[in-house]
Amino acid sequence: MLPIKICAVGDVHGRRYLHIFQASLRSMVLFKPDVCVFVGDMVDEGRVDELEVIIDEVKTKFPNTPIISIFGNEEYHEYEDVFISRYPELLWLNDSIALMNIKGVNIAFVGSRGSLDKLTYWQKRNKPELRLVYIERPKILKSLIDEAKKRAELVVLITHYAPTFLTVRGEPERIYPFMGSQLMERVVRDTKPDVVIHAHAHNARVVETSIGSTKIYNVSLPARKGLTQIEIQPRKTLENYRVGK
Repeated sequence: MLPIKICAVGDVHGRRYLHIFQASLRSMVLFKPDVCVFVGDMVDEGRVDELEVIIDEVKTKFPNTPIISIFGNEEYHEYEDVFISRYPELLWLNDSIALMNIKGVNIAFVGSRGSLDKLTYWQKRNKPELRLVYIERPKILKSLIDEAKKRAELVVLITHYAPTFLTVRGEPERIYPFMGSQLMERVVRDTKPDVVIHAHAHNARVVETSIGSTKIYNVSLPARKGLTQIEIQPRKTLENYRVGK
């Protein structure tokens, strides 16, 4: 059976890393993805217009490929509806599930910003209510993954924040709690999605790992220096996963 091919990227940050994004996309000659995934922080500081050129580049390269997108911390909460209405061609996931049939395989994509162990200093000052969100969201995602496993043969979890500190290594340890969530790592261990894709950790030196049978990919553009190409064989065995960039 042919592998499912995913092209994933996060942390383009609008114009900041656009040149790396463009160069990597243009270098993809043989890899033809079945789906592309935007893993948050595709723009900077809530600038909705910055996403247009990124979408245009992907649509030009892969004109018939669906694009799934989640929000990062730079796609500000108060602009979510603006992003969704401005870019309806993207399949937006926000603590939600999308089901796709690709090459005869039912795949569930579960998407969310994810959680942090600690609020950032900005969040403490401006959005202290996120503390409760980050406590409750792992429970929500556990329920969504459990539901997805009933409805699909493969489950892909997409979060902006890291669901484990394993793929944050390379960042200063003191900021790990602002990069990801150990509560989410427990969710991954308990629910066992097939693949987890995240971003946010720009300086990570470990960009791939496994938690049990679940393969984890940090697809942050600054960490990878390019887009991440993931191939998943429908058979749920770890040796059938391959990655490139």
